[in-house]
Amino acid sequence: MKRLNPLTLDQDGCAVLSFDEIRQDEFQEAQEAAFANLKPGENASNVLARGIAWGVYAQDRFTWLDRNTYQLPKELNPEEGGRVRRFPLMDKTFLEREDFQAAMRQCFEAWCFEETSFERAYEVQCSFIRYEPTIAQPAFPSPVMPHQDLIDGAIIVFNKTGDISGGLSRMYTLAGEPFVELDLGVGEALLVKDDRILHQVTTIQLEPSPTWRPGQRAYRDIGIVRFQALGR
Repeated sequence: MKRLNPLTLDQDGCAVLSFDEIRQDEFQEAQEAAFANLKPGENASNVLARGIAWGVYAQDRFTWLDRNTYQLPKELNPEEGGRVRRFPLMDKTFLEREDFQAAMRQCFEAWCFEETSFERAYEVQCSFIRYEPTIAQPAFPSPVMPHQDLIDGAIIVFNKTGDISGGLSRMYTLAGEPFVELDLGVGEALLVKDDRILHQVTTIQLEPSPTWRPGQRAYRDIGIVRFQALGR
């Protein structure tokens, strides 16, 4: 597989964005504090630490709800078997940060919806995930195979340490033919048109550097952002 440069949504069904605000020290500190509260979901087989946020984007404003559930058909995520999973709600202080919302707006604009948020309301769903492998146990994505999610989405890398390997984003045609592999850096986002391609994240492993010490944590933090127009 190779990296196409540049990727475009129209031609390739995927594209990469970059967010300077995510790389700033102030954002990184806030993100670390928010992700410290993530936990494995209830009624979930996968044990990754996760958080969730559902909301509405209208008139260029985000309103966050108290919904904490998420579900995919078992055909798309056999590991979870279609179960309704419950995750910790993401800290609203983090969700209401201007730098976080600026990144969200860039994601929204990248999809080029026909109507603006002043003409139509949009549902927004955010999943926050920490991949934290150990010497004994890699961190497995959910699901592990190439898949679809029923809706277009943006995968944003918020943070990652230097003692991990893996976490590569791989894209495939709907026939299962691989065509691009990306190693996203901090502050980069991969946009995926769900009806055009299959996507996959590779298993993440702890790969200790010479300065690593037993008990030192290593992780990769991401957010998945999805917008969907409400109403007819």
